[in-house]
Amino acid sequence: MKTRGVIRNEDGGVTIVTAAMAGLFCIVAAVAIDLGSVSLKARQVQGAADLSAMAAAHDLTRADLAARATAQANLTDVQTVNVQKGAYVADPRLAPANRFSPGAATPNAARVQITAPAPLFFGRWILRRETVPVSRTATAAIPSGKPQAMFSIGTRLASVDGGLANALLSGLLGSNVSLTVMDYRNLAGAQVNLLSFSDALATDLGLAAGDYDALLNQEITAGRALKVLEAVAGSDAKSVLSKLTRAPVDAKLKLSELIGVDALSRKGLREALNVDVSAMDMVMATLETANKNRQLAVDAGVRTGIADLDVMVAIGERPNNSAWLTVTDKGEPIIRTTQTRIYLKVTTAQALSGLAQVKLPILVEAAASEAKLARINCDASKTVTLAVRPGVARAQIGVIDETKLKDFKTELVASRATVLNVLSLVKLTAGADLKVSDENWTETAFNKVDIDQKKVKSVQSRGFVNGLIVSLLTRLDADVELGPLAIGLGGLVKALGVLLTPLGPVLDGVVQPLLDLLGVKLGEADVQVLAIQCPSDGHTPKLVG
Repeated sequence: MKTRGVIRNEDGGVTIVTAAMAGLFCIVAAVAIDLGSVSLKARQVQGAADLSAMAAAHDLTRADLAARATAQANLTDVQTVNVQKGAYVADPRLAPANRFSPGAATPNAARVQITAPAPLFFGRWILRRETVPVSRTATAAIPSGKPQAMFSIGTRLASVDGGLANALLSGLLGSNVSLTVMDYRNLAGAQVNLLSFSDALATDLGLAAGDYDALLNQEITAGRALKVLEAVAGSDAKSVLSKLTRAPVDAKLKLSELIGVDALSRKGLREALNVDVSAMDMVMATLETANKNRQLAVDAGVRTGIADLDVMVAIGERPNNSAWLTVTDKGEPIIRTTQTRIYLKVTTAQALSGLAQVKLPILVEAAASEAKLARINCDASKTVTLAVRPGVARAQIGVIDETKLKDFKTELVASRATVLNVLSLVKLTAGADLKVSDENWTETAFNKVDIDQKKVKSVQSRGFVNGLIVSLLTRLDADVELGPLAIGLGGLVKALGVLLTPLGPVLDGVVQPLLDLLGVKLGEADVQVLAIQCPSDGHTPKLVG
């Protein structure tokens, strides 16, 4: 009998335990519901804080208003919104909590803390309140980086002498070129996107998309570069470029010889390359870079007052591995024009005093002009200031060693020329030397309008004289030798001056267009700012913890 009683007592114990566990489960369920409610609200508050921080960082001048508006748009029951502007440094050596410094003089980030109530369902009987406050914090920063600019040196004229241009291009391409003046105008007016060109060239070379380091260091033929340029050019330029790509051009170059990029600017290179340049500039810069240290014979044609005119052009390298254009955020690298020499051998159509035709050798040398970044102003004006120094321009009347014309490491020495020799009885020798230089850097500024319009600005040497050959002829120093006797300046020398004076403008009309096509000017430097990038331009703020 006692044993049966014990069994009955055990059955009652299970019931009690079951009832107790059911009550505990109800309490746990109630707590879980309240915790879920708080957790859900916390996620909502964190999302609002993230969006508010990004809005504040995007508009730091009105960070407080931007954050509050965004918070209220995403949470209807916001209690508090606290905003701090500051500087964020993505330095892995610092603890995450120490990377944001509030109150910095130049803020690039915003930290936002939002508080909102989370409802309680069962906990209100325990805590005697219907809600608990939930606070969350988010920090957003503009991607770090310095302002940078893309600029170029040496531009080509929109209007060119078709004959001289064809003669020069024929020499550079190694095949006969016959373009019209309208063709050249189409080339000069057409714009080519550097990013499209670079991506198309990478595809053509089988390189990985976006690997610009590899692309910049890849050696290619000028002909291959021109074919890719033809593929991405507009219709007007495409038809002209097709005439230039018919013959193979085997001279080689690296893309880095055209586009210079300092190491710190490579990270954002894709954005930097998204600019347009003149197709004419691109063609000539490509050809002259590939043909560095070459000597070309240029047929200048028969010109008024000249029986014969031989023109030789030597194209040198840009000094110190300079590029045609660059992307940089500092004063290095310096970009430079090509070194150029032109040697003219002129035979006059008219005889001097009935004796003989005059033969006049003229050497024109244009040292590299230079440009570098002086500063960038990223305020509302968006201004880029370049420091520019025109290269040394020198013209001489005299005889040179023509085999050294393309050797730019050797200084050419022009000796007095015998411009007239009649049976060794009457000999007239002449020489002249004109040098224009400016050792100082001159600053020139480009505002946003200038940059958007791709305005070209010329910086002129303070000692520049318009009409180099005209000015050179005014310095002519001549002597007459009659048999063994030397006679000073006399009637024959005056007659020489009268004969040569009209040739000055004619020869300037040959020299300057050739230099223009090569992007070189005597005693001047043409510069152009193609783009400016400020850290906040086109950059979406990022959450940084």
